[in-house]
Order: sequence, then structure tokens, then C-alpha cells
Amino acid sequence: MCVGKTITSALSFVKIMDKGIINLPRFTVVFCITLFLLSGIPNVSSQENPYAPEIDFSCSDYSPLSVEYDSNYGEVDCSISNRNPHDVTVKITEEWEHSISGPYELSEYGVCMDTEIGDEIYVQGSSTVSFCYKITADKYTTAVEYILTSTAEVVTYLSAIPCDSCEPISEEVQVEIIPWFRIDYDYSATPESAYSYNYYGSERVVCGRSDFSELLLDINLDGNFLGTINLSAEFSFQPNIRDLRLDGYVDYSESTFGEVNLEYDPEPLTFKAGETVRRSFKASWDIKEDTDNYDVELITVLDVRMEAGYHVFRMIDFCPEWKGVLPAQEINLNNEPSGGSFNLNSSFSMPLSVVSMVMAAAVLRKE
Repeated sequence: MCVGKTITSALSFVKIMDKGIINLPRFTVVFCITLFLLSGIPNVSSQENPYAPEIDFSCSDYSPLSVEYDSNYGEVDCSISNRNPHDVTVKITEEWEHSISGPYELSEYGVCMDTEIGDEIYVQGSSTVSFCYKITADKYTTAVEYILTSTAEVVTYLSAIPCDSCEPISEEVQVEIIPWFRIDYDYSATPESAYSYNYYGSERVVCGRSDFSELLLDINLDGNFLGTINLSAEFSFQPNIRDLRLDGYVDYSESTFGEVNLEYDPEPLTFKAGETVRRSFKASWDIKEDTDNYDVELITVLDVRMEAGYHVFRMIDFCPEWKGVLPAQEINLNNEPSGGSFNLNSSFSMPLSVVSMVMAAAVLRKE
């Protein structure tokens, strides 16, 4: 319609040129001609831009993450390589079901800095930008593998042109939570001074030859480990017996020194995370009274170990030594005889002996 009007107006314009009069407004003519010319040009802005600059995106595998202490955290390093001759802006997103912060600046020495660089990262043409995350998790997070996903997507190129057809690139990083456990224990003893941790400084006051001791032990395993952990409890007695006649140590013999009995459950202590296990350990003994020739020392020991043999802790009941007394006649046998003696090897011993005998005979005759 506008085209028809334009042609008619043009003809009217030609016809009245001779008259020097223009009846058609100038604005209408210019507008219609411009619209006619633009009608044959496709609408570029309404079409999707087919250009999609490509990038390379990668994240490093992460070593196991320790969560036992609040100060612990892990790092995940990523890099964006721009293979295009012009710059791009890349939007970064991440998924991690625990705590994550960043992206942060990664120094040239590979140190994850505290400087945040934002979620949109500018990368110049034919260059690479690296960044990092800091990740943590609750201390009771189960010790298994978790997936951290980081996604990079080009949102603009040449500083301002949006990329509507750019596809996001996702990288998955496996993060293994390290299992940890902590052993806490408490105990009570009968008598109260019976057990201690110090081998050479036992607080035991009285320990009769016929006596007993009892240890009630509570062990708790705190941690994030899966399954169970086994501890072994080794309950034993160690006699130190010194023979005063031989001035040396001898082995314990029940028939010679008396009876020592131990009562306890020898089965391993099995724990799940957060569980407490209680065990009782009782020792009784009856040391014979006729062991005066010996110094006797009795030590009762509880060793708690891991399955692999790692020593966890030790409890000790250290009885004061029962001192023996060597009989007097055996003391004389071990020392010089109390009567007179003659040294027959001496050059003076024989004449001296003869003179002594003669003088003794003379005294007897006078009497």
C-alpha cells in the first residue's frame, strides 16, 4: 500500500514540477523510500548468532581430604584455556554437597590465595587462566568418595558479544574423605591406687601376699569411619623374682611361689563410630609365705592394641616388692669361717703351729 502511494506521489510530483508546487510532505516521502529499501534486508538481530568460541576446561584430581579438625581444608585447582584469538568471558559454577569457597586466585607457584576472582572470569585470546576452590566438610562426614562438579561456560566474546550457542563444559573431581578415629577411655580400680599409667611410679600403697586387684575400663571410639574397628586387650602378670642365695633372677613357678589368676574376656573389643565398650579385668594371687630366700615383685599389665599391633595405651598395677631374708647359716656359708685358720702355704705357718702346740701341752701338764 505504501509502495503504491509512493509511486502515485512520485507521478504527481513529476506532473506538478512545471507548476513549481509540492503538495506531498517531504517526511512521508523519505520514510516510505527508506522502508522500501529495508524490506529486502533480513533481520539479523532476530536470528541466533551461530558463532561459538571453544575453550578447554580441566580440574585436577584431589588427594584425600582430612576433616578431623575444623582448621583442615582441601584445594581443587582448575584451568581455562582460550584457544581463540579473541578474548572470552567464562561463567563458573560448582556443585559440592559440603562447604566450598571460591573461585580464588591461584599463584604461579600453585598456592591457592585468599583473593576471590568472582564467578565470571575474563580470559584473553590464546591464553590460560587458573583458579582454585577451598573445600571442607563436617568432621563426621562419612569416610567415602564424593563428587565435586565445576562447570565453565562462555557467556561473551570480544568483550561484549553474547554467545547464545556456547555449550557448558563440566569437570568432575573425586574427593575422598579420610577416615579418622579418636580413642577416649576412663577407668576405676579396686583398690583405688591399684592401676596407673606410669610403670616406675605406681601409686599402689599396700599389696598383700594374698590379695587382688580389679580394673573396670570404659573405651569410646569417636570418628567418621565406616564399619568397625577392633582393639585387642592383653591382660598379663609379670613376676620379677630374685634368688638371694644365687644373687640372680629366676623364672616364676606356681609350685614354688604360689598361684596368680587372671579373669577377663580375651575376645577383641569391637567398635562402631561413637560406641563405648566396657570391660572388666581382675587379678588375684596367693604368694607363699615360705619364700624368704627371694625378693618377689608382681606387676599386672593391661595392653590395648590395634589390630595391626599399634600400641594404644597401657595400664599397670605395680605391687611393692616383698623382700626376702637370707637365713643366718647361709650367710656364714657365703662368708669367711668364724674359727681360727692356718695358712699351710706360708713359710712361717709350720713353726708357729709347732710352738703353739708345745705351749698348749705345757699348760695342760701344769694343771
